[in-house]
Amino acid sequence: MRNRSNTLAALLLGLPLMALAQGEVRTADPADCAGAIYVKDSIVTCDNPGRGFGNVLEIKENISTDLKWFEREHHTTWYLFRAPVKTSLTFDIIPHDPQDDIDFLLFQGNIPDFCGKVLSKQVAPVRSNISRNDPGINSMCGLRKDATEDFVRSGVGSSYSRAIDVEEGDLYYLVVDFPDRPRGGFTIRFHYDPPPPPPVEEVLPQRLVVTIADSLSGESLEASISIEGMMFDSIVEARGRSRYEFRMDTYRKLRVNCLRKGYMFRSMRVKASGDSLVQVDLKLQPIQPGAKVVLDDIHFVGNDSKVLRSSQGSLYMLLHFMEQNPAATIEIQGHVNGPMIKKNNPELVELSTERAQTVFNFLLVNDVDPSRLAYVGMGNSQMLFPDPKNRQESEANRRVEVRITGYGELATPSATPARRSSH
Repeated sequence: MRNRSNTLAALLLGLPLMALAQGEVRTADPADCAGAIYVKDSIVTCDNPGRGFGNVLEIKENISTDLKWFEREHHTTWYLFRAPVKTSLTFDIIPHDPQDDIDFLLFQGNIPDFCGKVLSKQVAPVRSNISRNDPGINSMCGLRKDATEDFVRSGVGSSYSRAIDVEEGDLYYLVVDFPDRPRGGFTIRFHYDPPPPPPVEEVLPQRLVVTIADSLSGESLEASISIEGMMFDSIVEARGRSRYEFRMDTYRKLRVNCLRKGYMFRSMRVKASGDSLVQVDLKLQPIQPGAKVVLDDIHFVGNDSKVLRSSQGSLYMLLHFMEQNPAATIEIQGHVNGPMIKKNNPELVELSTERAQTVFNFLLVNDVDPSRLAYVGMGNSQMLFPDPKNRQESEANRRVEVRITGYGELATPSATPARRSSH
């Protein structure tokens, strides 16, 4: 699994598209050419770069002295953008931690089957920079007008390659690569000279208003939110407010997730409607031992413990909760649907245990301390609907629950992180 928070991708009321919120493309891995993140804004932020090269190692087997290519992909993110006007393109890639060394390749992408041609090296970069990071300029790199070289190979050299002249509508792929494990994220700032005209704001017919408050006191809370379903194949994220307002198309089925340090995370489904105003009020419960959250969006393949890709949103919400609350310890409880089968059936207990372990393993891979985790299989002993009447009720029985076992001074990490049960 990859731990990634990707590009700016939302529309806050009155601001240009992709101005303040972050979105993540989920159709393919953004570490692959086929999953390249489409950039519409001049500023792109990646807070948590992924580890590894994605599903396909597209760049490999190049010699270390190659002028255009790095030897292979290490920890990569692919971006895709179009030139807004005929102009001279420059950009800065700014690491959030100056100790990080970042390399990049830039390809012209107006080519049929571009990603396949990268794999077979039928196309080559039009700009690249593989030089060692320069702490004197905070390890930035990119394209600049006063640079003299199109390609800067590995070793000591200029951190900037020469600007490139582009035509309006030209398609480009930018590959950002960390040779070593990333310490932090990065920001890309694109510059166009002359600049493109200001965007025309698109007026959408429906307003979505999200408010967040403490469930006990009713006081407003600033919290981070993510919204699934507002934009096709992407997740909208925003942070730092207690009230958010968006414009969107009507009849959107949404899932709104909310996270704040010191509180249980919350998810709410919003039915599609044609109303001019959709109001979502989220009440967050303070963290305390015994509190539970149901991850009803974690779905599995048939009678298997393999998680469907559509479940990634909930998995990352749990991961971010654990990262923001390092004093919290949890027990991951797996549940299955088995209305016609005797409770505590060994096979169902084993399946539910494996599903809980899948979530446990996801957290381990993403560097959560195993002493903070335990998992248990509940089988079909605690079905929400003992006699499910439809598919929705059956799916509700197949769930993962997270129970807080300790927090702060009350936290008591499990001596044995992986725990099975005979429930």
